Amino acid sequence: MKIYAPNTTERVKYAIDLVLKQVCLFDYEYVSKEEIKASDIVVNYSGEHIESCFQVHPHGLLFEDDIKKFDVTFEYGGKEKVKLFTTEFDDLGFDIFSASFFLATRFEEYWKFEPDNHDRYTSKSSLASKLGYLHLPLINIWAEVLKEKLKSRFPGLKIKYPSFKVINTIDVDNAWAYLNKGALRASGALAKAGAQLKLSEMGDRAKVLSSGKNDPYDTYDYLKKVQDDKGIKSIYFFLLGDRGEFDKNVPHTSKELQRMINQISRYAKIGIHPSYGSHLQPKQLEKEIERLNSITENEVSLSRKHFLKLSIPETYRNLEKAGITNDYSMGYADNIGFRASICTPYTFFDVLQNKDLNIKVHPFAYMDGTLNEYLGLSIADAKEKVASLKQQVKEVGGVFIGIWHNETVNDKGIWKGWREVYEVGLDS
Repeated sequence: MKIYAPNTTERVKYAIDLVLKQVCLFDYEYVSKEEIKASDIVVNYSGEHIESCFQVHPHGLLFEDDIKKFDVTFEYGGKEKVKLFTTEFDDLGFDIFSASFFLATRFEEYWKFEPDNHDRYTSKSSLASKLGYLHLPLINIWAEVLKEKLKSRFPGLKIKYPSFKVINTIDVDNAWAYLNKGALRASGALAKAGAQLKLSEMGDRAKVLSSGKNDPYDTYDYLKKVQDDKGIKSIYFFLLGDRGEFDKNVPHTSKELQRMINQISRYAKIGIHPSYGSHLQPKQLEKEIERLNSITENEVSLSRKHFLKLSIPETYRNLEKAGITNDYSMGYADNIGFRASICTPYTFFDVLQNKDLNIKVHPFAYMDGTLNEYLGLSIADAKEKVASLKQQVKEVGGVFIGIWHNETVNDKGIWKGWREVYEVGLDS
C-alpha cells in the first residue's frame, strides 16, 4: 500500500501509522504525486482529488501544533456507529486519521475539565460518554470498515485480520488482609475493629493470626487454577509504595511478600502498581520500580497506576523516563468501556511535545470495582455487561483486558458470587 500525504507533520505520520499499521496491520510507504501509478493501491490524504486513489479528506487537526478547544463534528448511523470529524467528497465520509488521533491521544483531556476527588479525569467529562459511544472500540470498528472499502476498491489488496486475545490482569493493592503486617499494625487493626464493634472481623482476624485459617485476600491458588484452566496469560501488578492513606499494602521489605512475588513471577508476568502517592512524583515512581527490580532481579517494564491516577501526558512521560515500556492504566474508574475508543495496544503520542513516546498503551474495558461499587450492578447484570464488552472486542480481533484484585475474587462479603463475573470475562 502507498500513501500520498503532501503535508506529513508528526501528527499525520503518527495517525496514519496508528490506523494503517498498528490496527489494520498494513505495510505502507509514502509516495509523491508523480510516483502514483493507476495500478497502485494508494490512500490519498490530501484535499486534492486523484481519480485512482482512495480519498480521505483532511479535517485539519493533524496540520496544527496546538491543543485549542474546538467543536467536533459527528453523525450516527450504519456499521460505522459514529463518525467524528465528518467531511465531504471522500470515500469514508469522515477523516479517520484525525478522528483516531483525537481519540487515541485523549486530546480532549488536554482541555480544561472538572476532576473528581482523586484528581482524575472522569468518563462524565468525555465526548464518548456524552455522545453514547463509550462502549464501542470505535477506532477498531472504523479500521474494519476501512479494510472493507479498500478491498472493494482494490480487489488485489491482501487483508490481515488480528486474533482476539484475552489478558487477565490482577492488581495486588494489599497482598493479605491480616497476615505479614507486623505486630504493631496487627494489634492496632485489632483494637480498631474492637472499638468499632466489628466482631466478625475481630473473629476472622484472630483465627487467621492464631489458628492458621486462610487469609481472605490469599486467593492466589484460585487465580492460578483459573489461569491454567482457561489457558490465558496473566499479569500481576504489585503495590510497593510507602504506607499512606491510600497505600496500605504489606511493606515491600516483607520476606513473605517478596517470596510470593517471585513465586507468581514463575507463571505470570509481573508489573509495578505505582502508588497513589507517586502520582506526578517521578522520584517516588522510580524508587518503587527499583524495589520491584530488586525483588525479582529483573528489569520491570509493565505498570498500572494505583487508583488509575492517569494524568495525560505527564503520567506517560514519567513512566517512560522510569523505563516503563507498557502501561495498562487506560480506562475509567467510574464507568466501563473504552477511554481511548480502541482495544488494540498502541504507541502513545504526546500532543504537547508533538512526538511519539516509547511506551505502549494497553487499554482495559472494565474494572471489578466499577461494576460492583461505582455502578452498583447485580452479578447477573455485571456478567451481561462484561460479555457484551468482550463481544465488541472479539468482533474486531482486539485484546480484551479487565482489572481484578486478589481480594475481590475471595467470594466473601460484598464480593460473594463475583467469581462468576471474573470467569465470564476470561472465556475466549
